[in-house]
Amino acid sequence: MKAAGFIVSVGMLCAVSVAGCSTDSGTAQPATTTARGDSWGSGAPVTELPGAGGPTTAPDQLPPVIIAPTTPGPRPTGSGVPSGAPASTVPRPPVATDVVSLVAVDAAGQPANGFALTSPTPVGTLDCSYMSPSRSATTAGIYECGASADSANVCWAAPDRASLLCANDPWQRGLRLYTVDPPVADIGKTASPEPWALELADGRHCRIRVGGAWGGRSDGLVGAYSCDGGNDVVLQPSTARTAIDTSTSTWVVKVGPLGSGAPDFPAPATVAVRTAYFAATS
Repeated sequence: MKAAGFIVSVGMLCAVSVAGCSTDSGTAQPATTTARGDSWGSGAPVTELPGAGGPTTAPDQLPPVIIAPTTPGPRPTGSGVPSGAPASTVPRPPVATDVVSLVAVDAAGQPANGFALTSPTPVGTLDCSYMSPSRSATTAGIYECGASADSANVCWAAPDRASLLCANDPWQRGLRLYTVDPPVADIGKTASPEPWALELADGRHCRIRVGGAWGGRSDGLVGAYSCDGGNDVVLQPSTARTAIDTSTSTWVVKVGPLGSGAPDFPAPATVAVRTAYFAATS
């Protein structure tokens, strides 16, 4: 993954630029910045203020872009319709992937940007003996700990460090409150963040894998993100660092099913990523 993809998003966060956005009560809360692209990714960043609701998505006027399985090649440079060809046969260029860093918890330890606590509160106690920086954080201060079943891989600490607020996903925006004993220490930033969640160009939502036993395939590809809307998952080679091809402004992933053992499946489809979500503290 190119580091620039998320550095732009984080570097233009409202919290970094103006030390937070003022609410009516005068309390400074962080904002969420989206590095939005137009047809090829050159556009002005969009800032999502605390409490603004759901995450920003790509423009609705363009249809979802699904790229047939192929080796990525050079982008088209022409515009318009080739002579003699009907307009309906010319595909639109894919929209550049939006890279969003979400701040779900403010500096006071309160939910922000449309996130809210879910019941019960607290959910339980997390074992953070082997905590690490979240794989999906573009700043320091986001935790990953507990068992894989806890799905506590994107967590913000309360000011007293005695509890963690862990996000479910960017769409429902639920936060699970866990107690931790002893309190967690400060945590740094991971070297090569992977998106916490992906919205694909066909509308599917996919969340990064958190351990557990998944199925297999005869081609050796393994699951990297679980997706809604069917049995397909985002796939990657077992030795690959990432499942996402970020070599162009429109990121793409391989999508296909897994099965018990190592069954034969057709080659996975290549699907564009509309929005990639990371986590941040500011």
